[in-house]
Amino acid sequence: MHSISIHCPSIDDLIQKLEGVQPPDLIQLYGTLAIKEAKPWAIYLSQRFPEACRIGMASQRHISNGHVKSDGATLILSYFEKSHLVHHSAVYDGNQADQSGQNLFAPFLAEKEEKQANVYIVLVDSKDAIQDEFFNVSQQHDLTISGGRAGIFDYENSWVLYQDKLYQNQSIAVGITGKHLMQQRDVFVDNIAIGRRMLVTASEGKVIKQIDHLPAQQIYQRYLSNGEKISITLANRFALTTVHNNVEINAVPLRWENDGGILMSEALPEGASVKFLYFHPAQSLHSITPKIQHLNEQRPDSIFVFSCISREDFIDEQPTDKLSLLNQVLPLHGTYCFGEFFTTQFGTRIMQHALTYLAVNESGCGLKREAEPIQIANEDDSLAPMFNLISNAFQDLEQEHASLVSSNVTSKNDASNNETSGNDWLHDLQTGLLNRFSLLGRLSNKKDVFHLAVLRIRNFRLINQQYGYNTADDLFAQLAHYLKRRLSTNSVGIEFTCYRLSANEIAVSIHSDIAPKKIVRLFRNLAEDIESQEFSTINKIEHLLTLSLSVGMASAFDELGEPLCEQAHLLIKASEARRFAQINNQPIYWNGDLQDHATSEENLDWILKIRKALENDDILAFFQPYYDSQTGEEVGAEALLRARIDGRIVSPAFFLDLIKQTQLYAKITLAMLSKCERILNTYPNVHVALNLSVLDFKHYATLKALREFFKRNHVNGRLTLEITESESIQDYEWISPIINEFREAGALLAIDDFGAGYSNLEKLIALNPDILKLDGCIVKTIDTDEKLRKLVQHINSLAHSLGIKTQAEFVHNSAVKQLLVDLKIDYLQGFHLCEPLSESEWLEQYNDETN
Repeated sequence: MHSISIHCPSIDDLIQKLEGVQPPDLIQLYGTLAIKEAKPWAIYLSQRFPEACRIGMASQRHISNGHVKSDGATLILSYFEKSHLVHHSAVYDGNQADQSGQNLFAPFLAEKEEKQANVYIVLVDSKDAIQDEFFNVSQQHDLTISGGRAGIFDYENSWVLYQDKLYQNQSIAVGITGKHLMQQRDVFVDNIAIGRRMLVTASEGKVIKQIDHLPAQQIYQRYLSNGEKISITLANRFALTTVHNNVEINAVPLRWENDGGILMSEALPEGASVKFLYFHPAQSLHSITPKIQHLNEQRPDSIFVFSCISREDFIDEQPTDKLSLLNQVLPLHGTYCFGEFFTTQFGTRIMQHALTYLAVNESGCGLKREAEPIQIANEDDSLAPMFNLISNAFQDLEQEHASLVSSNVTSKNDASNNETSGNDWLHDLQTGLLNRFSLLGRLSNKKDVFHLAVLRIRNFRLINQQYGYNTADDLFAQLAHYLKRRLSTNSVGIEFTCYRLSANEIAVSIHSDIAPKKIVRLFRNLAEDIESQEFSTINKIEHLLTLSLSVGMASAFDELGEPLCEQAHLLIKASEARRFAQINNQPIYWNGDLQDHATSEENLDWILKIRKALENDDILAFFQPYYDSQTGEEVGAEALLRARIDGRIVSPAFFLDLIKQTQLYAKITLAMLSKCERILNTYPNVHVALNLSVLDFKHYATLKALREFFKRNHVNGRLTLEITESESIQDYEWISPIINEFREAGALLAIDDFGAGYSNLEKLIALNPDILKLDGCIVKTIDTDEKLRKLVQHINSLAHSLGIKTQAEFVHNSAVKQLLVDLKIDYLQGFHLCEPLSESEWLEQYNDETN
């Protein structure tokens, strides 16, 4: 696609300039015209281009080929090659804003999902500010919207155009649909929140009467001029900002009232927590340059701009600041609005003092191009650093205050007694972030956290080994800075706090009541973006590294508002979700999707039952034999954990994952080892396989007990240690010497569950196992699944070529057994051959077969 724009001071000029112009697919008309003056333009366009979709609105200023115009009208003509347009119009009623939005989008939503638009341009005419409820429909259906509210200073003569008619109090939507359509959007807001939080203690409509129980005018004079009177023009640059019903409101002073109140552009309800918001273009200029450079690399076909009428970003029609930067990508087309529409992951917001853009590309390739760096004006005298310094200082003070309030008195007294510590006990010195202690205090005492995300750098140890601790810490600081910057962008609009939990973990608490699925989507996108970023090592820009993350999300409430967990337990649940994500090779996991929904009371009950089972010697070993596939003779048996609970035998599936988080797990391993030792010593020809996890090798007491076991027992190949591959053996260099030590003492090594998880063949082969145990997930359907049959065949061939024997689990019928025999798998194990037996049953069977 491509777009052109034509500025015409008069309709005669329009007629002349349109001679020979090919009919476009979409026409946008933005004019500094009263409604009566605009009618001839609408009629002519309907006659000249009857097949085109024609929309537009009254606009005090408009943008043609990158130049800002304040007279006549600008016509934007767009030509699509691979996309088509759908459009509709409906009455806008501010008293029924929600229903008005539903009416506008109903025809679009009636279409099948695959035919629904990728993005919408929405224009609305209204004498009053657009109500937030108008865009409820966009949040419910995840619609992506750009556009704005029509407006000229003569409100009575404002209008919107739809096809051949001009309307007032009307809304228009044009949906762009295309299989290969790509759209990029962003919002640039020239404001920065400064100062402490204050409370609106009296208000009436759009008039604020009192702030912190003082006249509103007095608050403005106190903070902006030390008590002296100030002009409304000066006050107009300092809005009050708050978040109400998850929507950010920026209210600008419009008029001093006689009673000390202030008429604001937006209503601020009593009880709203507000801060001063200062409007200045320098604040965000530097931070948006990388975004515009990224846009430049994406090769957009057209860029449509919707900017606030309050923005002074041009001189003599020539753009300045952000408009100038965007013009370096493509000549801009667009308009100025009395409120811009912009969709975030939390719905569509009505922006103020903002510049939004919609960039469209029909190719769908997403390939970057080599692009000249975006040039930014000299910033030697920029006020942006000072603004950021003030804002960050206040943010740090607020977060520190929240932590001080949340933390217990004893801890505060201990810290204050240390004259050199100040409040360092609350912070991580490397990054300046609050620390785990601060987070735990806030979770326990200050009920304002709705969601908690825990992010871990998975490749942190490798970075430490390759580049050293200083570089790893610096990369963590870069990650923290990137994360705060991304979460702080005005397009997100959420309250958050970042914490450093450990050397490679960062936590983010969310203080906004937002639906969990939207927060999960936000952090999934963040994780993907972070993994695509390149971070440089200290003083070595040529060494660019990428960070691999696993993310756990925990919410206090589910999508329906039902409690999921107590706020005090959010860190536990987020960490549990993060572990689940890493084990299952997922980028992110949410506590609401965790399979274990057991309550804390149920978990404690299981822990108590297993402790009693250990005390009463009710931790049992059952044995499942495995057989030589060619002779059918029993080769040995695998020792399987069972527990006798309340007189019945219980599988470890009910308790093992929970017990692994406690010290009881090591005691269970030692109990199973003791039972195997007794059998090996009593029956000198028995072969036994014992399951061990990576946790066992990392536990000091377990590792010590294993070494003592091999010192006093000569197993001579009769004990096989099975290590579960699906538990992600990652530290191969660390675990390999320990395994070799036990093999030299006579043990055999088997890799259990091979094929169930991520199999790093090179590393596994380096361990030189004696046996590969094929997981049931790739064995149980080989009688019906040819692909899995071939996979088993290839694994078996590879193992045999390396001198490794193979063993198949889950042999559950005769067909599967016969195929495995034909494939010459060495050992077979499964219910079809023999179910797990109690120790006495198995030994009785063994004795019978031996005799």
